Amino acid sequence: MKIETGHKVTADAAPVAGDRVRFVTNDGRTIFEVTCGEDGHSIEVRGVETFKVGKVVYDGCIEIRPQCANAVWIQARPYK
Repeated sequence: MKIETGHKVTADAAPVAGDRVRFVTNDGRTIFEVTCGEDGHSIEVRGVETFKVGKVVYDGCIEIRPQCANAVWIQARPYK
């Protein structure tokens, strides 16, 4: 399994060099890290650092909600 950006329909698919992608805040803190599962047919999503967006501080815990059979919603939880 590999990671790509874009999509073949929009003719902008490009491979990502490496085995993980990170979603980061403007100050460089990692919100989520996504890697390919070792089994070849899954992904692993991790909440990584404490970060702040606006006036809200979030911790590394994540909340996952199924949306339908093929989609989930993942968000960082506010720090308590």
